[in-house]
Amino acid sequence: MAATEAAKQAIWLQELLGEIIGGSCEKVLIRIDNKSAISLTKNPVFHGRRKHIHRRYHFIRECVENELVEVEHVPGDKQKADIFTKPLGRIKFKEMRELVGIQDVSEEGFKLKGEIVGVSLRKA
Repeated sequence: MAATEAAKQAIWLQELLGEIIGGSCEKVLIRIDNKSAISLTKNPVFHGRRKHIHRRYHFIRECVENELVEVEHVPGDKQKADIFTKPLGRIKFKEMRELVGIQDVSEEGFKLKGEIVGVSLRKA
């Protein structure tokens, strides 16, 4: 499960930030679009149907139990990470771009501040 890898990275980053700025951070929120994966993280009961799941994937369940991470369901069409991982149509791309706070530099009204002074082009 990708949630396990996300939890590992999040915990590592929390520990790093804790060393740099001191203190402790809030628990990490992992947004998942798979309800079955979420139920695996919250239900500690072992079922025969789940015996094919490798041991290392139970790490996320332990993190939820120990309140290191929290998992939340987000519908697949609202996953912010999709802008970086999937090909999207133009309209969907613009919606997702706004969700993650990226501004289109080609839009009217966007102007760069400052200027480049003393630059000359040389022939090689």
